[in-house]
Amino acid sequence: MKRIESLWLPEDIKKVWMITFELQKIASVGGLGNAVYNIAKHLAEKGVDITVFLPSHGRHLNEYYRSLLSLRHIDMIVEGRRKGIDNNYYNYKIGFEEGKIDNFKVILVKGLDYNTGRVLDSWNIYDNTMEKISLLTRGLEGFTLGNLSNLPDIIHAQDWHAVIPAVRIKQLLEERRIIVPFIYTIHLLNYIGVPWHYASQDWSGIEDCWHYIWMVAKHELYKYSYVWDVLSGGKIEKFGCYEADMVSSVSYSYLSFDVFNFVGNWVANKSCVTYNGTDWDVEEIQNKAVTMYGTKDRRELRRRLLSSLHSLRVIPEDYTTGNMLWNNRNRLGLRDDWTYDDLGEGPLVLFTGRLVYQKGVDLLLRAMKTVVNEINNARLLIFGLPSGDYNLLWDIIERASEIKDNIRLIVGRMDLDLYKLFHYVSSVFVIPSRWEPFGINSIEAMAMGLPVIAYSVGGLRETVVDIREDKNNATGLLIKPESIDELARAIRIALYLSEASELNKSDLLYKASEVKVDDTRYWDKVRENAITRVKSRFRWDAVINSLTECYRKTLDMAKYRALASF
Repeated sequence: MKRIESLWLPEDIKKVWMITFELQKIASVGGLGNAVYNIAKHLAEKGVDITVFLPSHGRHLNEYYRSLLSLRHIDMIVEGRRKGIDNNYYNYKIGFEEGKIDNFKVILVKGLDYNTGRVLDSWNIYDNTMEKISLLTRGLEGFTLGNLSNLPDIIHAQDWHAVIPAVRIKQLLEERRIIVPFIYTIHLLNYIGVPWHYASQDWSGIEDCWHYIWMVAKHELYKYSYVWDVLSGGKIEKFGCYEADMVSSVSYSYLSFDVFNFVGNWVANKSCVTYNGTDWDVEEIQNKAVTMYGTKDRRELRRRLLSSLHSLRVIPEDYTTGNMLWNNRNRLGLRDDWTYDDLGEGPLVLFTGRLVYQKGVDLLLRAMKTVVNEINNARLLIFGLPSGDYNLLWDIIERASEIKDNIRLIVGRMDLDLYKLFHYVSSVFVIPSRWEPFGINSIEAMAMGLPVIAYSVGGLRETVVDIREDKNNATGLLIKPESIDELARAIRIALYLSEASELNKSDLLYKASEVKVDDTRYWDKVRENAITRVKSRFRWDAVINSLTECYRKTLDMAKYRALASF
């Protein structure tokens, strides 16, 4: 920290506080946990002091996580009471556990009484989300006051759950004439809105005082309640954009077409983009394939994997999901011991992701029914994660059962090396998302040399290069969003090109004539293009370099805030 005319400002970004709801290896259901973990890990590798804060989600009560993180109780208690809209008071008592993983610190915020623990220590990450956010805010408020001599150089709020805690920390420090830069990363807009009381001093702790926020070309003076109610319309994500010194997102497309449309273009001059990254390595998985199976030939490996599903055992963690699958097991090729009936040899389509409406697996199943009418031996593997959307799951079960001989629906977590190997052997990867800020599974697939078919939405426009737009650098196909017919057509093209390449059969190229290819080995080139694109643009070193630049811009904007405020 550097003192400037009675203010304290960081000179450089050497210490980061990240606030999140998810962290891979600890508590994660999607891409958010993956991104936060890898950003923290790779920043720490570059010598940055990283501390990640998140609700405990009950992980400190489990011996596996206690050992993994080497957790220890911090001798600090934060307690008080909150005033509800019913004018009653509700007590809270909060504690902290500190641990370490991959050279960065992790602070779990836990409950020290029944009512607080019932919320903060709930195992399901998004149970009582709003209450978890409020109590996390109260906990970090006390933690900050107890660590005024050990403050960060920047506060990084990872998605909307972290906005209110980050704003409260910024406010506490600004009151003490300490200016700490605040960056807010939007991973996925959720459009959550609540009354001002929720964020206020009565409940979550934000005081309704005057302060400066950036408005297009200068900082202007407003009360927090005005920013919340009038400027943001009660929307937490809009509030975060007004309060942050810098707003980042995970792709230019998502920032421009989604974030700007929701928040307003005024945020453009305090925004930046940091892609997600991957460390998946095709050579590593090829070596493991040789070790395990004696070959790295994709076609032979695919045949072996599809004929050994009877030894693959995956059980969903969610009871209701498991019950629904179990009751329909005979319609899905699911065995009594939670293994699967084998699939015969054929070109393989792969889907991975949460089973939610956003991810569009229902659209893929409808398209696949058309595909198998023409390519009878086409196979589809769905590696899904439960989401609690049981109406959608029922539709997925119904659609999957219609093409039972061509598909396996595998829901739950599996061995990571085997998961990567299925990517390596597949013919094409399909991302039928209705919207997608980035789509980390696209670059994971491409890292394995697996071309991608995706709807042309969000960050997928930036990760996937369409064959019809740039044949020499193509990594897959981009198609009209939510079009089942175009999706089916693209899958057929990909499977014909893949089969032509593997079998060296030029007559199959005529069935994919839409892309005007005359090289039977063209799909091999697309595979190599995919690997090359990931290596050049989506490795974590490149991601961290762009994030460091975002941090520098955040520091500059915080300096402008300091000049306006004092």
